[in-house]
Amino acid sequence: MYKVMIVEDEMLVRIGLKNSVDWSKFGMEVASDFPDGQAAWNHYQQEKPDLIITDLSMPKMDGMTLIGHVRKADRDTRIVVLSCLEEFELARKALSLGVSGYILKLTMTEQEIESVLNAVRRELEELPGRQPAARAETSPSDRELIKEKMFKDFLFYNIFSAEEFGRFAVKSNLRLSPVRLRVCLAEVDRYDRLKNKFRDEHGHLIKMTLLNLFEEVLSAHKRGEAVQVGEKQYALVLHFEDLVSEQAIARETEAILDRVQEVIRLYFNGSVSFGVSGTAAGYESLPGLYAEAHQALGGKFLSGPGRRHREGEAPNLAGVREKIARIRGYEKIRTLLTPIALREYDGMLDYFEREAAGDRRTLELMTFRFVQAVGTSLYDSGHNERTLLHSITENLEQCDNLPDMLDQAARYIEELASQEAGRLQMSDEIQRALAYIKRNYAENIGLQTVADHVGLSPGYLSNLFKKELQTPFVDYLNRYRIERAKELLMQGKLKPSDIPAEVGFSPEYTYFSKVFKKVTGLNPNEYRRQMLTGSGSASVSGERP
Repeated sequence: MYKVMIVEDEMLVRIGLKNSVDWSKFGMEVASDFPDGQAAWNHYQQEKPDLIITDLSMPKMDGMTLIGHVRKADRDTRIVVLSCLEEFELARKALSLGVSGYILKLTMTEQEIESVLNAVRRELEELPGRQPAARAETSPSDRELIKEKMFKDFLFYNIFSAEEFGRFAVKSNLRLSPVRLRVCLAEVDRYDRLKNKFRDEHGHLIKMTLLNLFEEVLSAHKRGEAVQVGEKQYALVLHFEDLVSEQAIARETEAILDRVQEVIRLYFNGSVSFGVSGTAAGYESLPGLYAEAHQALGGKFLSGPGRRHREGEAPNLAGVREKIARIRGYEKIRTLLTPIALREYDGMLDYFEREAAGDRRTLELMTFRFVQAVGTSLYDSGHNERTLLHSITENLEQCDNLPDMLDQAARYIEELASQEAGRLQMSDEIQRALAYIKRNYAENIGLQTVADHVGLSPGYLSNLFKKELQTPFVDYLNRYRIERAKELLMQGKLKPSDIPAEVGFSPEYTYFSKVFKKVTGLNPNEYRRQMLTGSGSASVSGERP
């Protein structure tokens, strides 16, 4: 593999370039990266990388000086310039020093970058006697995986002793000392939204980028290591060998977490929440410190994202109360609910205020119940298809804290109220199709059956559903059947396992339960329990709905 060195003082540009390119496709790997020309020059003299990608404007030693030094020592090392448009003339000057090409920051496409790297690879292949270095037995990514496994085995599974962990730390040159240790557990907020934003289905790019960001911050402060311990959680294991007072340790911890929060905001336009442990000595204390940080991070559910939590601190309920007040004060929805539904609506809001610091699972279920109760009430009173088709189940499932869930509920209620002002404009064929479904939903009907009834081909009717209702035929049919299933669950006369056949599903309960949860966020048993008893043990409003 040809060895690449990246030199760029802007951390986000450096990390972005490092992680966004599939270097192996060009027979290359990023062996090192530096924030200034002087550090890069010192490293170059020892390692002689095959390719240097360098910025021009940097502290300590600028890019032009670095290029000059390299060219005096070696004519074969390939150099690519990183520049922005305002530095274009300087980049052209650099070409006279034997630079192979340039990459424009932020504006160059992936294809253009690949073109530059392919050209560099051809140049390297043509150099006599310049063969790519053999891949190291342990690559940087392999070392990261080994470190992650060692930490997990030690923190969670008690596989290694503190002495064995200490020997690993020394052998691996970890920035870690057993003197005055602290664990800060970082959790990426709104992680599913982040994956969707970056189209990173499995989170690999996010993981690599975050580990690089943590490495930058911890390296600058010269203390600690970061490892991924869960899909969206990272343990920052810090040591304070040089600090004695708790006040100094607290200040340094806050400075590190401030910087982490800043770079996450800059790079991802997001935030992280932290659980912060106390301080203890010896590697044997790390499992306990991690458990303490994990326990503290549990405060995020009630306090909301972007905060720091310490064990024993009371959760900040300001966000929860603000969202409840917003929902309660939305007068438009109150005018649309029946008196009975309005009492239930206020009763559930009273429950949230009364039990705001209660059991997490119960509060999550109550939030799903709340939005379902409002949607069902509005649909049953007006049969507006907009209400039936509007769902926030997926949005609620992506929330990992109560303020965000209540915010989604508030938006949902406001949108439902707005939709009541106007109904969908539907063709005669769709109206007849919907009427047929509502009369025959309990039968074994499908697209062909309904199409025959309205005198259209199945394909044409399917397109009408997507065009006018913005949903596939089967999704509408399932949603309507689920609405009727809710009624049967509320009546309590049938066992949940008997209900699928009553509303047109196949008798197989597993499929019915899966569809029910997709629509409502609850499985049928949870829905019945929540709708009849609120929290599962006590009525929300003091009366059965």
